[in-house]
This record gives sequence, C-alpha cells and structure tokens, in this order.
Amino acid sequence: MKFANNVEKKAFDKLVKELPTLTEKRCHGYDELYGHKLLPGTYYDEAVAHALIYKFCKAYKFEYEAAASALCSTLNWRREFDPLSAAFSERHDETLTKIGVLTKYPNEEANKKVVTWNLYGDLAKQTHVFEDVNKFLRYRIGLMERSIGLLDFKDETNNYVAQVHDYDGVSMWRMDPKIKKCTKQVIAVFQEHYPELLSAKFFINVPSLLTWVYDVVKRFVNEDTRKKFVVLNDGTKLGQFLSSAPSKLYGGKSKDILQDQNVMDVRPTEYTLHLFQQKISADVE
Repeated sequence: MKFANNVEKKAFDKLVKELPTLTEKRCHGYDELYGHKLLPGTYYDEAVAHALIYKFCKAYKFEYEAAASALCSTLNWRREFDPLSAAFSERHDETLTKIGVLTKYPNEEANKKVVTWNLYGDLAKQTHVFEDVNKFLRYRIGLMERSIGLLDFKDETNNYVAQVHDYDGVSMWRMDPKIKKCTKQVIAVFQEHYPELLSAKFFINVPSLLTWVYDVVKRFVNEDTRKKFVVLNDGTKLGQFLSSAPSKLYGGKSKDILQDQNVMDVRPTEYTLHLFQQKISADVE
C-alpha cells in the first residue's frame, strides 16, 4: 500500500480502527468483503483485510467519511444480495453462462492476469434473457465474484481484474431497451460496490451503430474509470494490449481457443465456506 502523504495514512488508519464499531452500528456486524473477513478473528488475514480497506480509501480520495459510508453501504448490500451465493451456489441460465468466460494468465503484465470475457454475439437473437434484470444481475455479479477469487490481494501485480466485452454479431441490438436497462444496473452496482478492482475494460468488435453501448457506460462511471476504457472496432487488435489472448480471434500469442482457457474451478475462500455452513445451519434450525 502506498500513501502520498500522512493525511492519507491517517484516514486509512482511522477506518481500520473504527471498522469494528462501524460494522456493529451500521452493518449488523457483517464483515465479509469479496469472501474475506475484515475484522480480526478466525479466518482473518490482516494483509488482505487492509488491502481491501485501502481500495475503498483510494476510491474515495482518502476522505474518511466518504470511504466509511461507501464501505458500510457495500457490506450491507453484500449481506442482503449475497453475491457469494450468486458466484458459488446458484445455477444460472445456460444462455448466460455461455457468454461469460474467465481466464487467468500468470505471465501477463501486471493486473491483466485475471480477465473476464463477455461474449455478447450469442445473445443477438435471445434478448429474452434480459427481461429479468435481477436474474441477469445475479449472473453477472457471480462472474465478477469468481474473477475476484483468482486475485491475490497481497500481490500488487494481481489485485485488479481486466474485462473484455466482445460485441461481435450484435449490431442488431442498437436500441434494445431491455439490454440498456440491464447494462445500467450492472454498471451502477459495479461502480458502487466494486471500487478499485478494474484495471482495464476493452470494448472490442464494436460496430459504429453500437456506439450507444460505450456512450451509456461513460455516463454512469467516474472519470478515473473512464480512463481505463479502450474501444477497438477490430477485435484482433486486442493482442496488442493482452498478449496472452488467443491468436485466432484476438491477435494474442496463445494458440488455444478462448473456451479452452476458461477457468471453471474457482475455489471459495475458507471464510466463504464458513458463511455457507452458518447459513445452512440457520436454515435447518
């Protein structure tokens, strides 16, 4: 963790110190963030907890009240939405699961080692999957949580996720209101509850008639996030930014097809498994 000055360090230290009280008063004692425990005790890893708290401080310019409020809001959202269930317990629509690919590239440059791929071409004629916003949101949040499970918050070269959005074959989606609604909802949740986790977002194979996608996204994210966007009309140019990508469709060095790179086995953290067991026990009682 790097602090520009003592003011930033003081804001971070204060949030760490006050977190037990904040969670008790504002979050019903809930202290799980991305599968990790934020408060000391069993399953607690101080280095990981501090790295996660630091992300909220950095996202809110080390303004204590803003960072504390955002972190509490996220903890309450996680307690109610249960994104860990969306990631590891729930079965999602097969149509949706086919468009999401998760890859891990150990030799890729810093913070592009974990990549989520969203392949929207297969949905060009199946826009019915966007009719239930919550259904789509739980699928997309589940994919995000699984990608986070491949990060190492003790490693500054692998504590961010890169995203690829491939729009090949979706020119007919130009103004579909259901897709726009889902897109806005996902952006809002990511913006509020997953700060400082995105290293880069690549929009590839974007036809001119589909520029509304990029325009919609830009309006709902802050300036720091917009700086991480890269728009490529030609998807084969992605390899210039992501060398480990498949060569055939994306111009990278790998001879594999993307589906062969898909990481299917992402293990929940020990704390996540503990929370699942607690929930099962409570349901039985």
